[in-house]
Amino acid sequence: MDADDGEGFGDFRTRKKNIFDDDVSVEAAKKIITSARFDDDDLDDDMEILDLGSSTTSVKFSAGTAPSSKTMPDLSSLATPASSSVPSPANLRINPSAAEPRHSFGSFQKAAGHVRSQSLTIAPLKSGGDMQFPKVNMLRGSNTGSNSSLTIEEAVGTMGRKFGSMDVDQMQQEIIQLRKQLLAARKERWTKMPVDLTLRRIMKGEPYSLENYRALEDKLSLLDKAVTLMDGNAITAAVLHLKKTVKRATFQQELMLRPVAANHYLAYLRGHFEHAELIDTLSMLGRSEEAAIVKYRLACSTGDINTKVSSLKACLRAHFEAEPSLAGDASLIREHIDLLERQRPIEDSDARLEAEGRTKVFLDFPRRFALVNMPVTTTLFYCCLYHYHLQENSFASPVSIKKRHELPERQFVWTAVSARAKAKGWTDIEQLLTAKGWFGGKKLKAAIGFGKVVDILHRFQAPHDILAKYLELVEDLDTRLTLAKKTDCKKAMIETLVKQKDRAGVEEFARKYSATIEAEYARRVLRDEAIRWK
Repeated sequence: MDADDGEGFGDFRTRKKNIFDDDVSVEAAKKIITSARFDDDDLDDDMEILDLGSSTTSVKFSAGTAPSSKTMPDLSSLATPASSSVPSPANLRINPSAAEPRHSFGSFQKAAGHVRSQSLTIAPLKSGGDMQFPKVNMLRGSNTGSNSSLTIEEAVGTMGRKFGSMDVDQMQQEIIQLRKQLLAARKERWTKMPVDLTLRRIMKGEPYSLENYRALEDKLSLLDKAVTLMDGNAITAAVLHLKKTVKRATFQQELMLRPVAANHYLAYLRGHFEHAELIDTLSMLGRSEEAAIVKYRLACSTGDINTKVSSLKACLRAHFEAEPSLAGDASLIREHIDLLERQRPIEDSDARLEAEGRTKVFLDFPRRFALVNMPVTTTLFYCCLYHYHLQENSFASPVSIKKRHELPERQFVWTAVSARAKAKGWTDIEQLLTAKGWFGGKKLKAAIGFGKVVDILHRFQAPHDILAKYLELVEDLDTRLTLAKKTDCKKAMIETLVKQKDRAGVEEFARKYSATIEAEYARRVLRDEAIRWK
């Protein structure tokens, strides 16, 4: 390196000016480039311009034109990103096999292993006084073997639009306008705006600030005008600002005076699942029943059975027992707690027996669900199916469940008949429907009616002789005939037609089922002279 080269670059390093800085004009960049001689290592360390993708300015050299020291190219576009997909111009050749130049933006080895995606290498200047157009190596990773012959204007046009002086002026004007807007926003933050203007901004969804409403009168004025406008967002924002900036007692007192604002605040708490605050606010507003229901729902949503029982007991003490108006509902909560405490031991015992595989009823009817958290009617059906014969002092006894939860006789009979019909326990059904008559006699009696009993037995595919037995107990003959046809109980059909003295119906039956035993029975009935037909 010549001595003057070292001095020139030393002067450039002293100034520490980067031609891509915002405060460097085009004329200053020209002077810097014309007066500087670049050294290989210094420029690689001091001028971080190798990352061509980070520059927004592009070089504008005319192809085939050798600029001199007096006439420099237009630098309005400088350092256009060089991509492997864009070929090199005619005077900018990719030359991977060329020897390492003496003056370059980094050596060839350094550029090839550079961490950035693109790098630039300028060939040594020719001697002769005037600056010659340099050769350029553009390396991108290991892709160093592609050649092309596009001018740099064509390459720049391919990569993106060039920015002229008018574009720069327009961007400067936009920057000035944005700075004014920023200063105005900063100033407005600390200025208390009129309440109407703030509410209008809230309703339009524009930026707003409530920090400057520090006096209680201003906060209440904001809330009252929001209520007058009947805008939910404005009311909620005013209420939350009031809550955040005043004492809790003051907030509750003002909220009680404004029912509309209180309803919006409660809706906000429900939507954000702030259940503790919701319950406290409802209690404060005197809406104890709503607070109790919210607490009860929270307790029921608990998955763990032990935690659920504890939460229900706490809810019972805190809300239902403490409020006289909820005394009737308190008994229901107690029944719910008793049901859960009854289901826990039954579930544990039955799960163990089913796992052992030695109990016949669990082999014949495998359990499809866990008993815990089931309703009382489902629990009764479960116990009638698996534990029908247990004594009343047992947790799983159906009679015990009926008495504890005060189930009506109709509901108990319907559930028990369904469960025993599923288990094919026809004898149990008969015993269930047997009642004591006068003078110690016994007779069949169904609280749900024998028509419903027949429907249940037919649904669980009871034998025809069982169906016929209960069909005879249906008092209404038309209903009995309809049920007999529905269940296809032919003998019951004939006997019902005889009781109705419908000879034509019996004859039609005999023709329809001519090849059956029941048809022969119908013909014998028709020949019986003791029957008086209509």
